[in-house]
Amino acid sequence: MTQVGSPSTFAPARDASRTARAGVLGIVLAVVVVALGVLCVRDALAADGRIDGEPWLAPVVDGLDGLGPSVAVAAVGVAIALLGLWLVLEAFGRRRRTRLPVSADGSARGTSSGVSIGVGDAARLARVAALDVDDVLDARATATRRAVTVTVTVPPGARVVEPVQAAVARQLAPLTTPLAVKVVARVSDALRTGGVGA
Repeated sequence: MTQVGSPSTFAPARDASRTARAGVLGIVLAVVVVALGVLCVRDALAADGRIDGEPWLAPVVDGLDGLGPSVAVAAVGVAIALLGLWLVLEAFGRRRRTRLPVSADGSARGTSSGVSIGVGDAARLARVAALDVDDVLDARATATRRAVTVTVTVPPGARVVEPVQAAVARQLAPLTTPLAVKVVARVSDALRTGGVGA
């Protein structure tokens, strides 16, 4: 009978990221090239008499015929060159990471489990944690891959900045890399109208 050994440890998956920027630019350039191709076919059919109408591209080309050196031509050339350089840099640019890795339960800090959450999810978790703090009437949160900002509405005299920071830090503790927590308190006399799900 074959003895089954313990399962091998797999390396965690790479952090999720957005589609490469070259993908979007490629689609845009493909649409432009297809449109130019359609115009060329249409002009060829019009010139051959197969369809009614005058060519559209030929007058444009004829208008450029005999165009001499000038400041305007140089400016257009520089603009096109810069656009081309920008497209190349965008094509080879780094993909933006949009998710935050989560540590494996009981593992050392900084060790990814292959599980991740979105930046928007981190903001929602921070908001929920802030709403659970006493004297917090309402809360809004925004997050990036490095920090989360929580804006809380509190009654006059309430001191909640440190408790909210601690609550948010506890809520986001499973993240592999801790986020910096910034709390902004706004004073209001309004009664608390919503709970966690508000």
